Amino acid sequence: MPRLLEITVQEIALKQLEKLYRPKAKRKKIFAKSEVYTKKQYGGKRADGLLAFKRPIWGTYVVSMEAKSYKTLPAMKPYRDDKLWIKNSLWAGLLICILSGSLFAIYKMDDGFWQFLIPFNVFVLSSFIYGFVTRKSYKHKVVDVVNQVGQYPANEQWLAFSNDSYKEVSATKRKNLEAICKFRGIGIIIVYHKNKVDVLRLPKKKMNLPSKDFLKYYNKEVEIRQQIV
Repeated sequence: MPRLLEITVQEIALKQLEKLYRPKAKRKKIFAKSEVYTKKQYGGKRADGLLAFKRPIWGTYVVSMEAKSYKTLPAMKPYRDDKLWIKNSLWAGLLICILSGSLFAIYKMDDGFWQFLIPFNVFVLSSFIYGFVTRKSYKHKVVDVVNQVGQYPANEQWLAFSNDSYKEVSATKRKNLEAICKFRGIGIIIVYHKNKVDVLRLPKKKMNLPSKDFLKYYNKEVEIRQQIV
């Protein structure tokens, strides 16, 4: 089977999302377009796909999408962010220090040495042990494509991958990628060809007030509002 180009993945996934959300739209009116930019004050980032529609009773709903193919395979692979790893380990060490009661030695003891040495040692040791044990955890990893879609504010965010590229990511990295997407509330679509698209996982909904919606971040805000009114 030939490899799918990114623009093909983008077009097929956008059409699939349009089919998915149109029944939810007020009077079935929906905006669905590729290559939509955020406003300059919000970074001027280009979303591969953007959908927007009015809900019957709760204002405007926005969906963003990022598509990837084999040409952008590195962006799909999770890797450990050492700064995040250290930060998570330090927070874990502090939490353990508090829950174990060691931190309260500062207030319960008054010798000026052990009252600080005990909580400090517990904090350092706990941070080290947590960091070592969880060094391969997805919690310390980032994925460039996940960071990308995070730049497109929306009620729901999706990643669309061509099946040929997704299968080239190792099973372990796919598992980590899916765990990171679940943690971040991002949906995943796998595109095989125009007649076959699988929804691997659904995104988490981010609710907004009827008077404040995510369209304010996009440079086609006025045009979109006119289209879905």
